[in-house]
Amino acid sequence: MLAFFRRFVFAFNLVAIILLGGAYLSALVNPEEAWFFALLGLAYPFLLLINIFFALFWFFQLKINGFFSLGIILLGWNFLSASFQFKQKREKSEDAIVVTSYNVGLFGYFQSKWHVPEMIAKVNSINSDILCIQEFLNIGGNGVSTVDSIKNACGFKHCYFQKLSDGRKRGEYGMAVFSKFPIEHTELVEFDGLTGNMCVIADIRIDTTLYRIYNVHLQSFKFKKQDYKFITSPPENNDEKLKQSKGLLGRMKSAYIKRAMQVSRIHEHIEQSRIPYFIIGDFNDPPVSYSYHVLSKGLKDAFVENGSGMGKTYIGIMPNFRIDYILYPKVFEGLDYNTYKLSSDHSMLNTMIKLKND
Repeated sequence: MLAFFRRFVFAFNLVAIILLGGAYLSALVNPEEAWFFALLGLAYPFLLLINIFFALFWFFQLKINGFFSLGIILLGWNFLSASFQFKQKREKSEDAIVVTSYNVGLFGYFQSKWHVPEMIAKVNSINSDILCIQEFLNIGGNGVSTVDSIKNACGFKHCYFQKLSDGRKRGEYGMAVFSKFPIEHTELVEFDGLTGNMCVIADIRIDTTLYRIYNVHLQSFKFKKQDYKFITSPPENNDEKLKQSKGLLGRMKSAYIKRAMQVSRIHEHIEQSRIPYFIIGDFNDPPVSYSYHVLSKGLKDAFVENGSGMGKTYIGIMPNFRIDYILYPKVFEGLDYNTYKLSSDHSMLNTMIKLKND
């Protein structure tokens, strides 16, 4: 009886191993070719925990079966380190550069909030040198607009705001880069189709070197209220459950494919440039994903360098997701990394970096 039970458990163990391997493939397989792997990448933390459980289960019984799960876990060590960190902060430096990223969620304007003053207070407290904002809503005219208010209150000498022509009637929706360093060139990376997502470029001169900032906001799932309701409390009726599941998966499939196309467009632009660059913003994808794998190549991840824990940045019903990033050139070393929970559904990210001493 015990032998049968162990075979039964090991069969589930093998399924867990295969699914975790599939999660790893989500970083390598373009969702335009096979989007299903992206779902496994989304489930990576849970698949990892399941395999840890199986490894411990077998080792406590002094069975070598545990090495199967241990092996697949170690095979994805890079994914593990991108998802979990326990780093110590380094000594601060007077010549450090403070880089901040924040998806402000339109500053809460359509939820009858307005948390610009809250953001300004936090930016001033951490003394940001470069601030990248996604889902920016600019309201007001010259001299008294949202852009001007932030620029003046936070001491930014330079700013690039790019409006997205999406038909909104209230304010100007877009993205912004604020900088205490000179901005010498700006540009918009065009995405195909009607989308509320975008990528803007600001070339910033730090001392004598020009660096390119890619401020990105990739395709979201665009879940509807019924999707969130389905996730938290699925209906008991099986037909209704199947119908809503199809709608949810359809939106996810569409988002994965659009996101992959946007990543390709950004990557093509990077390939044509020889300027050292940062990629900052909201990827709407976790570290075990095609988006992160492509965009993080050749760069340091501020969380990996100086973060701690799981680095969750999305403050929603999903329990574990780090979908916002600050990626920077390897000529810099990280000194500090923090996230701040303010009024948006995304945390504010902040890192302190400095040029390496040759």
